[in-house]
Amino acid sequence: MNIHEAVHASYENVAYVGRPNHHSHPSRLAAIARLFGVAAPDPATARVLEVGCGDGANLLPMALAHPRARFTGLDPSKLLMSRARAIAGDLGLANVELVEQDLRALDPRHGPYDYVVAHGFYSWVPPDVRDAMLRVAGARLAPGGLAFVSYNVLPGSHLRRVMWDAFRFGLPPSSTGAARVEAARELAGELVDAWSRSGRVSPQLAAEFADLPGRTESAIAHDDLSPVNDAVHVTRFARHAAGHGLAFLAEAEPSTMAATGLPPRLQQEIARSDPLAREQWLDFARVRKFRQSILARAPDVAQARFTPAAIDGLQLSASTTYVQERERGRESAGDPLLDLLVDAYPATLPAVAIVERLAAAGRTPGQAREAMVRCVFAGSVDPYALPLAPAPVAGDRPTAFPFARWQAARREILTNLRHEGVRLDDDVAFALLAGCDGTRDRHALAALVPAGAGPVGEVVDHYLERFALAALLID
Repeated sequence: MNIHEAVHASYENVAYVGRPNHHSHPSRLAAIARLFGVAAPDPATARVLEVGCGDGANLLPMALAHPRARFTGLDPSKLLMSRARAIAGDLGLANVELVEQDLRALDPRHGPYDYVVAHGFYSWVPPDVRDAMLRVAGARLAPGGLAFVSYNVLPGSHLRRVMWDAFRFGLPPSSTGAARVEAARELAGELVDAWSRSGRVSPQLAAEFADLPGRTESAIAHDDLSPVNDAVHVTRFARHAAGHGLAFLAEAEPSTMAATGLPPRLQQEIARSDPLAREQWLDFARVRKFRQSILARAPDVAQARFTPAAIDGLQLSASTTYVQERERGRESAGDPLLDLLVDAYPATLPAVAIVERLAAAGRTPGQAREAMVRCVFAGSVDPYALPLAPAPVAGDRPTAFPFARWQAARREILTNLRHEGVRLDDDVAFALLAGCDGTRDRHALAALVPAGAGPVGEVVDHYLERFALAALLID
């Protein structure tokens, strides 16, 4: 079995269970690109290609939320694409094309695209396939178009490679599928125990892999046990992209581009470096192991300049992580900008409206823009090109985002209107969300509450409030 057959077989033996990737959403990519001076296409009407779309967990909710855009999902797995087609059919998606095909043989009729998404792909496929991905992106991106690529990076992945090498050495080559995953869990548990008892770097290894035995079968099979798992330095990745007419623009997580907290001399070195060298220094300083990079056509990047004033055209929201930290008491109130966005969460506010609101707190427009940009790069604020307007409270006949409702009926992790994964922790929550189809009022929803769950009216109100805060309701 050659390496291409081995990779393909791994996805047929253990189905890859996808999740939404908030950072890969075109609305976020466009917002970040515009800050960096690239006039990215309108995500509402964009043409989007996801390479290695798997079961459609990332692609299909975007298609459902943006019916005027066109989405193409590409994957060679018969197992995963059959599931994606079933979901698209159940939801009546007419703006999606699912192509079961090897990327290296992609028909020239596909494209051009405004956005190309390749999440969990680059590091986990053979060299000729990752080269084909960049070739497709370079040849078929429209002017101003963006490519999102996630990949394992060095030096951080040197640490993880210790376990990956142990798996290759210690697991029987004949073991496959679930049996191989179970053997990996057992071996990982033994090694973590051994590392915990040792000194020097070993406890760091133990901490890195302490959660591996509890990871899902899909996560272990397609990351730690992947037949291919190649980590690269960001500079090498950028050189590879440059060979196909693409250039590094920014990270999809702007907070990871900041040098905050590093020693002054290293900050000075980073400050005088060119943008790519800066990213490489940050990887060395942070011992980074994973990146989610935004690429654009080289001519677009050559003309791009970081433009803080571009924030005026964006929509902003408090990040979910920041809101959760506030709830835990690890972040305090008192900043007018963040207080404003937390009050509006999970919706966005237009940046121009925020400027006006902050004027009441005595800030000039320039100070307000500076504060917004600073919070974006601190990770407390998420930028979007399109507004997010989940229902702040449940309506008379509550209606959940149809994709999340479909998932709730199957007891899966849900995708909300922010394109984030949401976990429900009990059967009552799943039953009520699945029932929020716009036909039931609170009295009808109460009939779905099992006996013994508590006063049914209070139970329904409690869960509807939770659903609204989790950005799961459209009405």
